[in-house]
Amino acid sequence: MRLLVLHGPNLNLLGVRDGSSGGRLEDLDAALHARAEELGQALTVVQSNHEGDLLDTLGAELEELDGIIINPAGLFGSYCLKEGLEAAGLPAIEVLLRPPARESVVGEACVLQIHGGPGFEPYLQALETFGSGVFTTEKPESKKALGKKKGSSPKGAAKVTPITVLERAVRKEGSSETARSLSRAVKTAGPTKTLGRKLAPVEDLRAARQAKTLGRGGGKGLTPAADLLTRALVRQKISDRLSGRLSAAELAAWARSQYQAVQRGAPAENGHRELLEESLQRLTLSNLPATRLSDEQLVDLLTRLDEG
Repeated sequence: MRLLVLHGPNLNLLGVRDGSSGGRLEDLDAALHARAEELGQALTVVQSNHEGDLLDTLGAELEELDGIIINPAGLFGSYCLKEGLEAAGLPAIEVLLRPPARESVVGEACVLQIHGGPGFEPYLQALETFGSGVFTTEKPESKKALGKKKGSSPKGAAKVTPITVLERAVRKEGSSETARSLSRAVKTAGPTKTLGRKLAPVEDLRAARQAKTLGRGGGKGLTPAADLLTRALVRQKISDRLSGRLSAAELAAWARSQYQAVQRGAPAENGHRELLEESLQRLTLSNLPATRLSDEQLVDLLTRLDEG
């Protein structure tokens, strides 16, 4: 797996002011390369104090990448970085060594945020997440047009925050019962936003066509296709996990295979593709220590799928 690590402004001064050893940028980079080697990952690491340099690096390296780890530092409010990550269409994880004073705009284009923790833990936890294989999917062909190439288990101390449409709904709804229910769902750690969903409506129509029967006798116009991903199927798998018929690892493996299939164009229940993708992403990460789902959170996910 080939990853790009982008360090934002002033990280070149990390640890310089207090004069302590073991906490500088070169120490961070050494720790990253050592852990990446253990995980079988290849890293390209770049630090810049300029927004344009970070974007230029992203475009130049894009062709060879499988994922991105970005610490925007003081540029956490950059819409340019957000748009660059969205255009890249790759899984990106935002890491910050301390929580930002305001909501991160860059994080809205990332599948996962890891904010705060001891030492370099957010960076190392991001490597662990990529190393779990959860984002190993086939690269879209269209990515070639976006850029050309020039030349230990997580400790769980960092705060991991999912970025979802539901989260924004919670902020708007305030303290209503609906908002509280959604809030319980979004507190679960795990990537919950899929980049590049412009094809979803077309795929939903294709799924609907595949689900139609040749005849409509008895008033039934649609029957589920054999390979159609539905809310009912996901609910059944979660129920099997809660009843003990599936282990946490088995549920995560099933969700990962289904997510990859949907990303390759497999049909999904009409009108519910986004909800299904988000649910599968959360279930895929549900077996990792930092993003494990409790039984209560699984029940909340069941409720969302029922109401979706």
